[in-house]
Amino acid sequence: MFTTREWTIEAREARRSGRNVTDTSNRRAAQRDRDRILYAESFRRLGGVTQVALGAPDMSLHNRLVHSLKVEQVGTSLVSRLLYRYEDLKGELDPYVVGAACLAHDLGHPPFGHAGEQELQNLLTCSDHRKTPRTYVQRKDQPCPRCKLEDSFEGNAQSFRILTALAVHRSLSDDPEGPIGLDLTRATLAACSKYPWTRGAEKRKRGKWGAYDCDIRALRWVMGGDNSDPSLEAQVMDWADDISYAVHDIEDFFRVGLIPIDDYRQNSERLEKFLNYIQDPSALGELEREVLDAFDQLLDLFPKARFDSTTSDMIAIDNLRSRLLSQFIEAVTVDESQDLVREKVQEQINSILKQMIWYHIIDEPRLANIQAGQQRVLRDLFEAFDKSAADAYDGTTGTDIDEHRLRRLPFGLRRAIRLGLEQREKDEGNGWHSGYTRQQQILRGVVDYLSGLSDAEAYTLHAVLRGREVAGHL
Repeated sequence: MFTTREWTIEAREARRSGRNVTDTSNRRAAQRDRDRILYAESFRRLGGVTQVALGAPDMSLHNRLVHSLKVEQVGTSLVSRLLYRYEDLKGELDPYVVGAACLAHDLGHPPFGHAGEQELQNLLTCSDHRKTPRTYVQRKDQPCPRCKLEDSFEGNAQSFRILTALAVHRSLSDDPEGPIGLDLTRATLAACSKYPWTRGAEKRKRGKWGAYDCDIRALRWVMGGDNSDPSLEAQVMDWADDISYAVHDIEDFFRVGLIPIDDYRQNSERLEKFLNYIQDPSALGELEREVLDAFDQLLDLFPKARFDSTTSDMIAIDNLRSRLLSQFIEAVTVDESQDLVREKVQEQINSILKQMIWYHIIDEPRLANIQAGQQRVLRDLFEAFDKSAADAYDGTTGTDIDEHRLRRLPFGLRRAIRLGLEQREKDEGNGWHSGYTRQQQILRGVVDYLSGLSDAEAYTLHAVLRGREVAGHL
């Protein structure tokens, strides 16, 4: 099993570029990683990306940027507690590494959140391989003629690609490894990898993976392979994300009146319907009595009335938030294999709170209709830029480029494609081939560009391409 114990300090702090220069401000290597992420354009973009749903301007719901900042706070709190309890973890658990990973964990989320991710997956993979993904070796040896990109799209894999190829720290185009993104340390990249394997890897979660086929060299440099277990720091980041998602989104939607948690204690029929929903086999399945009793005790903490922004309302929601954060942060230990162990009852309580968001928000017709429209936006953009990029980069060699058509492509799209082609060229120069054709590498660039748009940018670009942008100005 992979553990960070196998790495020396030098291995943890190594960068792919080999440029481990001394920092004049005396920052540690992981602090520099965190700062690079914080100042990256892809991090700033998260302020315009949906967390669960895009609310009216006066709702002030969490976006991905605010969510990521709170995940960092929870993640570093988890580290503080674990280091206090396990002094021997000081070499393997770094608060700056975890903090950097928490800030970076959502960089790859496309516009419109999970609805956008699902649509990109549908566009890239055939129906058969969407349901039953194949391993990297199978994809490379026998390419599927019906899949555009069989390694598909996944937010975590896109985050890894941003950090290791697409993001810009400074000019490293002369690096023999090719584009290397923010050139983060091995420890930070490992902590960012919740799922350090490729799509379809054996004995792994079917719907989750952490690197595309074109990024396998980077994954192997970080983890020593392309089917590894997550590091302890990655597991801490993952739990911090789960905590923040459950607690802060419940708070959001209670404040705006969309999750009536105040009714749960007073309305037994409403509570029963919710419990039936979450115990369906397609959700959590049947819950143990101990978990149901713990949830019943939690109901006593829920506000007793709808949120009206009074001082007492603010105090009630603050008490609930504080209590939930504390009990989830305290619900973890580390075993002998240096894996994070979540206390089972609290992990189930966390899952129940997340299901509450599905029950009241995501599975509701209002959001379903909005998401159908959002998926249509992404689908139209994909079809338009897939065709225009193919026309501009006509042929199979780097010399077959229509300069006139190329100039008409958005700057961001050109840059994404150029980085991908440069990555492919450097990989082949190092004697390695991902299995991508040149056309597939160009298509990956199209996906990189589209997934890097904010919600508003996607809506506006779609309106312009459809001739519906009223002003029609430059």
